[in-house]
Amino acid sequence: MSIYDLNSIVKKIDEKNLSDISDVLNKKDIWIKHPLRHTERMGWLDFNKVTNSSQDECSKTIKNLDSKKFVFIGMGGSIQTGKVLSQISNENNMLFIDSTNPMEIKSISEKLNLKECIFVIMSKSGTTLETLKLMHFFINKVKAIKNNNFGQSFIAITDKGTDLEKFALKNNFFKVLISPKNIGGRFSSSTFYGMLPYCLIKKKLNKKFYLNSNEINEKCSLILNALYASINGLDFKKINIKISSNYSEMGIWLEQLISESSGKDNKGASPVISYIENEKSNLKIFTSPDNKGHEQEILRINLTKDTILEDMYFWQISIVILCKKLNVYPFDEPDVKSSKLNTLRILKEGEKNIKIGSQFSSSQFSKLLDLNKEKDLLYINLYIQEKKELKNNVENLKLLIKKTLNIDSIVGFGPRYLHSVGQLQKGGPKNIWVLFLYDENIEKIKTNNDGISELKDIYCSQLLGDLMALKSKNINTYLININSKKSNPFDNIMEEIKELS
Repeated sequence: MSIYDLNSIVKKIDEKNLSDISDVLNKKDIWIKHPLRHTERMGWLDFNKVTNSSQDECSKTIKNLDSKKFVFIGMGGSIQTGKVLSQISNENNMLFIDSTNPMEIKSISEKLNLKECIFVIMSKSGTTLETLKLMHFFINKVKAIKNNNFGQSFIAITDKGTDLEKFALKNNFFKVLISPKNIGGRFSSSTFYGMLPYCLIKKKLNKKFYLNSNEINEKCSLILNALYASINGLDFKKINIKISSNYSEMGIWLEQLISESSGKDNKGASPVISYIENEKSNLKIFTSPDNKGHEQEILRINLTKDTILEDMYFWQISIVILCKKLNVYPFDEPDVKSSKLNTLRILKEGEKNIKIGSQFSSSQFSKLLDLNKEKDLLYINLYIQEKKELKNNVENLKLLIKKTLNIDSIVGFGPRYLHSVGQLQKGGPKNIWVLFLYDENIEKIKTNNDGISELKDIYCSQLLGDLMALKSKNINTYLININSKKSNPFDNIMEEIKELS
């Protein structure tokens, strides 16, 4: 079990926390009034039942499969648990695709041996634009080698009655796993979305799950004490989290859980997450830095791969209780739709043919900084191919911005961030500014009649659609062109920042 160590400056037991935990476990309504009934989204609370039944079904599904590669396709909460499990187990028979970046998809598709792949399509709604487009992209690839008999290379995970379920049944998918309707995407770790990847790592992680109430009370109370201490006294509430780089996918999972649950009604807790290179398997919550930059560690969790799903469960309970304190409803994402609608309209009306370059605001970061000196937080939305070396550059950029300018920043890759901090950007506190960094090489990618062109249209439309959605909220939003072929695409921006110091 992961070890939770709370700093002695924070009271370890809080009776109010225990009361809130009890209310949540008993599925009581403790939040603001909302048309969506809370019980329609709280099935995940039955942790032991859900994890074990999901594991049993997933084990049966993969028992007779001899595939050498499982390719998971999904967005947001549906795919992120699998990415966490894959990272911490060092498993190499799974690939996760949560991007429509045409350069990335082109590179992936050219390397895959399609005859050895099982594609797992994951969408609770069964209508997720990116997921369905990627599904059809790979269906066409598989058709070419299997004479249209593609169904046995695909598994679907979705809710009952969705278009995805109907399509999967019609086309004889190998398996259709029906997810519980009363569990939302970001709370789905213990369902098929998390348990199918879990079962593929069974040699390292397989077990039966059992959590008791004492354990839940203790761990959730510690997290809550740390969260409250982290945001205490701040008008603009930030949660200062540092996590070891070998658990970076857990950081992305937390980012979505906190952002989509709390970021609405112009309120929210902003997860400012940074990664630690010289420590293994630690997750820490700190106080926000004071005027001299000093911060204090509040809680340290030494994570273990064997109990990561339990840790996720503790965080899920803690964040929905935090939403009570923030006076927001944790189970909806009302502002996500605006970007989706803009994207669909752009695709339908052909506005995708507008040059992205015509939207550029400035080529100089320093000019934009002058316009936003009083803002509390910078969001950087990256529309650029995600690579390991690029992630290191991103972290260096964030650290430089913080060290030199004392500005906190949250960075996300498009379109993934739309299903995560995208809700917080549009629905959370408004004293923010947003910078889109767009890879100029996207426009130059060569496409044949292979589906890449359509993915490029979707990708560009998603960028423009979200940019429009943010501007409609009167949020200062800018777009700068960068070149991904450079060893460090952010070098010009970083040089400008150094000159300002």
